[in-house]
Amino acid sequence: MFVGIGPWKDIIVPVKDGHLQTPTDLVSRAHAHDLQVHQSQFDFQKVSQDHYVEFDYWTNRIGVDGLFTDFPGSLHLYQEWTSSPSDKLVADKLSNEMVM
Repeated sequence: MFVGIGPWKDIIVPVKDGHLQTPTDLVSRAHAHDLQVHQSQFDFQKVSQDHYVEFDYWTNRIGVDGLFTDFPGSLHLYQEWTSSPSDKLVADKLSNEMVM
């Protein structure tokens, strides 16, 4: 079982006068306690208007484990494009198990 937190993204990367500040250590502290971090309050106003640039920033640069988004189709495509073939096999297996 996985346990985690879903902090507001401005707690992970503060914003001042409309500009991103230095990321906090919240993600690394949560991971040190075996907690996943799923960033919430997701919009496309801080990093980029491009959904894929935003997804990449939060997952690869900041290191969150998941995202809550109003754009699940775009996130799904991003995950498809950036995952390895072995990741896709695991995801397909899990999806099939959930359906059955």
